[in-house]
Amino acid sequence: MSTLRYLLFIATIFFTTQVAAQGVSFTGIIQDAHTKEPVSYASVYFKRSGVGKTSDSAGKFSFYISNFTKDTLVVSYVGYELYKIPVTDSMNDKTIVIQLQRGAATNGVIVRSRFNKGLFLWKKIMSKKKQYNRYNLANFGYEAYNKLEIDIKNFKTDKAKKNFLLKPFAFVFDNIDSTSEKEPFLPAYLLESVSDYAFQKNTKKFFENIKASNTKGFTNESITKLMGVMNQNVNTYGNYVNVMDKDFIGPFNDNADVYYNFFVPDTQVVNGKKIFHFVFTPKRAGQNTFEGDAWVMGQTFQIQKINLYLGKDANINYIDRISVFQEFIPLNDSVYFLNRDKFFADFKILGKQSLTFIGRKSTSYRNIIINNDSISNLFKQQNIEEVVKTDPGSNLKTDSIWNVLRHDTLSANEKAIYATVDKLLQMPKFQRLQNTLKFIGTGYKQLTNYEIGPWFNWISSNAWEGTRLRFDLGTTTGFNKHIYLHTYLAYGFGDKKFKGKAEAFWILKRDPKRFRLHASYSNDIDNGINQIGDVGQDNIFSLAIRKPNTTRKFLQLQDVRLEVFNELGKGFSTEWFISHRKFDPLKNLPFKASFPVKQGESLTNFEVALKVRFAYLEQFVEGDYFRYSLGTKYPVAELMLGKGVSGVLNSAYSYTKIGASVKDYMKISPYGSFSYKVYAGKINGTLPFTFLENHPGNDIYYYNSGSFNLMNRFEYLSDKYAGVNVEHNIGSGLFRFIPLTRKLKLRQFWNAKAVWGSLNAENTALNNSAGAFKTLNNDTYLEVGTGIDNILKVLRLDFVWRVLPRPLPANKTSRFGIFGSFQFQF
Repeated sequence: MSTLRYLLFIATIFFTTQVAAQGVSFTGIIQDAHTKEPVSYASVYFKRSGVGKTSDSAGKFSFYISNFTKDTLVVSYVGYELYKIPVTDSMNDKTIVIQLQRGAATNGVIVRSRFNKGLFLWKKIMSKKKQYNRYNLANFGYEAYNKLEIDIKNFKTDKAKKNFLLKPFAFVFDNIDSTSEKEPFLPAYLLESVSDYAFQKNTKKFFENIKASNTKGFTNESITKLMGVMNQNVNTYGNYVNVMDKDFIGPFNDNADVYYNFFVPDTQVVNGKKIFHFVFTPKRAGQNTFEGDAWVMGQTFQIQKINLYLGKDANINYIDRISVFQEFIPLNDSVYFLNRDKFFADFKILGKQSLTFIGRKSTSYRNIIINNDSISNLFKQQNIEEVVKTDPGSNLKTDSIWNVLRHDTLSANEKAIYATVDKLLQMPKFQRLQNTLKFIGTGYKQLTNYEIGPWFNWISSNAWEGTRLRFDLGTTTGFNKHIYLHTYLAYGFGDKKFKGKAEAFWILKRDPKRFRLHASYSNDIDNGINQIGDVGQDNIFSLAIRKPNTTRKFLQLQDVRLEVFNELGKGFSTEWFISHRKFDPLKNLPFKASFPVKQGESLTNFEVALKVRFAYLEQFVEGDYFRYSLGTKYPVAELMLGKGVSGVLNSAYSYTKIGASVKDYMKISPYGSFSYKVYAGKINGTLPFTFLENHPGNDIYYYNSGSFNLMNRFEYLSDKYAGVNVEHNIGSGLFRFIPLTRKLKLRQFWNAKAVWGSLNAENTALNNSAGAFKTLNNDTYLEVGTGIDNILKVLRLDFVWRVLPRPLPANKTSRFGIFGSFQFQF
């Protein structure tokens, strides 16, 4: 028995030794969790044994352990959270993907010394900045493959499938990706394009020709152009990096050492060449800066690759995180050029637990040429600064052609978008859901070839009409792609009268130069809209924001007009107006009898006018019939000429008008943005108030940017005037020094509006017989204001003071006011 026990003991020892001696081999790839780019030279080690190594330049590592025991693998890299994973023998012969999340920029370790190696390296990079900045080359060009993907994250799949709105589209959830990221996401939209791009330094010119484009989700050529290389370039060596139309101070800004701390935590030798790991972090919270790192060549101080991450305290809305990655390759011994870049952003519109929209934009570059005569010859034929062209049929490329054009293959997620979105967009139920959401958001409801709305104009109220009902009807592209018809009918229960409007737009030509006709007839109350974007009083919301103790003035307007818009090119456009207007004062204004005439009908005119506009390189987003300006980096100038002709259609007045304006919006980083408008005008003729300059006032507490908000409508008249509006949006300003206001991301601004005006003796005598109007008499009207912007991300409060003319009104509400407005902004 003892012999048997002895043999069993020996066998147990033998087999246990065999198991303990079993070897384990596995490999790994370390990636940034957001950009999926490899993390080079990360520390990888076992917690218990201390055995470790660093990943290679591609983020890869491998281990073979002959005498394996259970342990924990730890991955450490500056700027990321520690990553720990249990290692068991089940990992044998497998490859693991490790995704690091951004964390403390220095992992809690700061090496202090008398010599700041990080600052020294930054100065070396800056000494080469002009040489390495590609925009300092004489010219360059390349082929770019651009890809934009939008995904949806934070999906509760089970709940979404049961949701009565989403239940009909349950097949979409089959494409949720639960493998490539820590959290599953749903691919929703994909845009890809291939284009030829060129740049010339002197004289500065840009060119892009989009050779192929492919969109899954919605198709809009203007969006394709805006998402091309021309408008989406990130220049690492620039002073500022533009993110969502906001300028962020770059780590290689000329004064970056004022805003950043610099470190060099690691040095590697690759192919006999030393490269430095350069790390940067913001010095102060609340400033629009980045944190991140770069690998820098040791002898030449060229950037090999760089990662930029949005600082957690940056004052930007709806963005959970932003990552920018760029990689550079050598073209020759002295020039490194951009090879790949990525821009990833996570959007959370309604808070941390809401749906997250992930935007992933990646671009690769091929056939790079620099300082080449072929580019110089190309630009000899280009006479404006920027040109973006689209080849005919660029959106009709077959799958086989795309397989050749792409610089890389589509991932499984991207292929899923093709199948999912195509099927979704064709579903009648999804189209109805789209229309419902559009109706709630924009006010318009599409009914096959027609649309109704906006719903917020359906009911309103005022002192003259009482309760007012209004119904609008318009056509859609299903009726005609080039002709838009619109009409509305309104009825007031107080004055017991119908009002309305009928109009037609005919777009004869869209590209490259737009040509449009517009004809309209309207007979309605003048509701006081001074410019596009201002809020009139013909909507349900105006009921709650009217100023108390303000005498509202009512005026009936019958207007017949024809407009001809012609885009001339190079930023110039003209618009001709032929109009016939008939006014009828209704309440709190002098009646027609106060303005007797010798011929024609009082308060009736016939006018021919011409507007000449210059907006160089203005960008637009195209809608079905209308286009919406995104502005331009240059000033916009307008000249308006008008001639009133008496004796035509009972017109009683002969006069001339001239007006001009210049406006601009400028980024003055790092001090925010500044906008201004300068204008002047003169009217020659003896005219009633309806045809003079009625300086725009505001009768409601909704802030109107183009009006004097403490001036009442029809308060001041002029026939000669000049004015200026300025506004400085500071950004965080003083709010960044207070933890609470910094967390709330409040923003500061100030503004001022001034107008100088006069009214000649004839016009004064005609219009002020009843004392209904004022004139500035060569004096100045001035309002100044400041306030708080970005309250709850959408609300702005303006505190406005009326400074001139003196003496100030006895009514205190006319000297100071608080106004609100809403806006969506990043």
